[in-house]
Amino acid sequence: MKTISALILIFLYEVGAAVILPTPSELPIFGYSWIPIGWVFVFAVAGKFVGSYIVFFIGDRVKSTPRFQRVAARVRWVGAVLRWSERFVRRYGVFAVFVLLSVPGFPDTVSLYLFALVGRRPILFAAASALGTAVRMGLALAGWIGIQRVAG
Repeated sequence: MKTISALILIFLYEVGAAVILPTPSELPIFGYSWIPIGWVFVFAVAGKFVGSYIVFFIGDRVKSTPRFQRVAARVRWVGAVLRWSERFVRRYGVFAVFVLLSVPGFPDTVSLYLFALVGRRPILFAAASALGTAVRMGLALAGWIGIQRVAG
């Protein structure tokens, strides 16, 4: 029962990390030494997928509101960031989401919202985010294991 509860918390943490928490997605791999790492990965990646899907729909709704359109038109830097993000997503597509979210420590909440504001295809968006999270967690885990071996 303790393991199931912890896995549900990992899932909810990753949903929260995608939607609102400015915390690293790789954090769960360091907190649960008594849970098989494979299960931590499965629940974390599933949580990131669901959270990214939610972010996509929040961004999709926000970008079509008149208030957001006015802010983007009036505030110079908001418009510039949106234009840059749109060019970036049009040029590199979902691959950009995957690559950026594969970098350990990279703030993914803000980048998810930017991609959601200009992106399309929510399932592909969420899948790229989830796979990027899996890679990032793997890299963080490999780094952690390497540090432990060097330290003795």
